[in-house]
Amino acid sequence: MPILSKSLHIKGNVWRFPYVIAQNGGSAAVFAYLICAIFVAWPLFMYELILGQYLRLDFIKIWEAIRPRWLSFAWAQFLLLFICQSYYSMIIAYTLPYIVGSVQDPLPWTDGTTSEQYWEDTILNSYDDLHDKPRGPGPIQWRLAAALFVLWIITFFSVAFGKNILSQVTYVTVILPVVLLIILVCVTVHQPGARAGIQFYIGNFDYRELAKLDVWATALGQILFSLSPGFGTAITYSSLVSKKEDVYRAGLIVSLSNSAFSLLGGFAIFSIVGFMAEEQGKTIQEVATMSGTGLAFVTIAEAMPLFGAAQNAMSVLFYVMLLTLGLDSSYAWTETIVHAVEEVLKSKGYRLPTWQVTLVLCVIMFCFGLVFTTRMGCNILDVSIS
Repeated sequence: MPILSKSLHIKGNVWRFPYVIAQNGGSAAVFAYLICAIFVAWPLFMYELILGQYLRLDFIKIWEAIRPRWLSFAWAQFLLLFICQSYYSMIIAYTLPYIVGSVQDPLPWTDGTTSEQYWEDTILNSYDDLHDKPRGPGPIQWRLAAALFVLWIITFFSVAFGKNILSQVTYVTVILPVVLLIILVCVTVHQPGARAGIQFYIGNFDYRELAKLDVWATALGQILFSLSPGFGTAITYSSLVSKKEDVYRAGLIVSLSNSAFSLLGGFAIFSIVGFMAEEQGKTIQEVATMSGTGLAFVTIAEAMPLFGAAQNAMSVLFYVMLLTLGLDSSYAWTETIVHAVEEVLKSKGYRLPTWQVTLVLCVIMFCFGLVFTTRMGCNILDVSIS
């Protein structure tokens, strides 16, 4: 279940997947995504589970055990995970201002502003024109910096002191997002324009798009980001399970669940995109790409008034869903980083309490993440994940 919770996350399944599909031809990109999942990402993920269980080592020591001179690959993998966790924390932190806004009546993105304007102006405070702005990324936005700080406080205490609690709440943080997403799909697919959005998503298959290498490269990048083979987490977790554990079955369940959740999220997002396109008189692709990688935040905000009198309660639930999806992966990635550093320190004769190692690493990653709280932070984030 911890590995399953790690694979269902905001970055790959909800936040980035719909935007990637919209940018790369709709249903053709879905087809490319599934091919890359079946023939590349799923086998790699299951291989990592097998490797970790068989050798009983974390991902740093596994590379060294296979061939000592390959230790540099392990540190490259560590650096990749460290960088990704530094910017991924900002994506999760975006949910906190939305949760605060969700308790206001009326919802702030329905009171004289649109969901797109709320994202661009209130959440990001981004520059209108990147060619006409002061030099540098701009000042840190206190709202985003505070959200990022709160997120790292939660992550620190959870990883350093709350492992037993985390194992107990994992079932809730996996099941609740699935239930809420199904509810969102049921509500949005009946809205005007939803059919056109879904048609763009899975109906209009243009085989010519498959001749473009960019479509395949982006689809492969998406499933690798989403399932995260190569990040060391699967190896670390599987090294701790019983040798009798059926990691083949676990790997298959996790892989299928990951892609199924992404595809289900696509139905919800593109139903809302179709609804927005009809209201605004624009094409599906225009609406789907105009908010950039903030598409999921914008579309979910747009859907909340559809719940009528329950819109505030449902808005809180849905943004808490995004938060829990993010926190599950954040815990797993941070724990993997901490475990790797602890093992290296032990091999050098140093034994520090876990909370101290966790604190130092969380502070460093928080500082790295501050660049994403600037006025150009989301633009830098877009480049980081490209």
